[in-house]
Amino acid sequence: MSKRQILKQLASYLSSFLIILACLLVGKWISSLLPFAFPGSILGMLILFLLLSFQLVRLHWIEPSASLLLRHMALLFIPVAVGLLSYMDTVMASLGVILVNVVAGIALILLIVGRLYQRMNR
Repeated sequence: MSKRQILKQLASYLSSFLIILACLLVGKWISSLLPFAFPGSILGMLILFLLLSFQLVRLHWIEPSASLLLRHMALLFIPVAVGLLSYMDTVMASLGVILVNVVAGIALILLIVGRLYQRMNR
């Protein structure tokens, strides 16, 4: 690759990452304004989804960084898993409640998706 192609690719990664980062920062800012606790990252993803849905942001604008982040997503969970190890005694104390919620959540998702599928195929 020539130096010019490398710089062009780097610029596309940087600009697409800045769009994603801007959505995250706006989501965190909105989250700080809310009177209740709500994750700013979720609001940031919702903002990015709305921008993509209304085509204010084109998919090819964010595709380079988004595909890079998705490709290496498994690595992004390692710090969370290591941090969770420091709370292992709390997790083990609440393991029954966690398992009941996981099973109930899976059952609820299967029930809702099944009903929606039946309703849509009528």
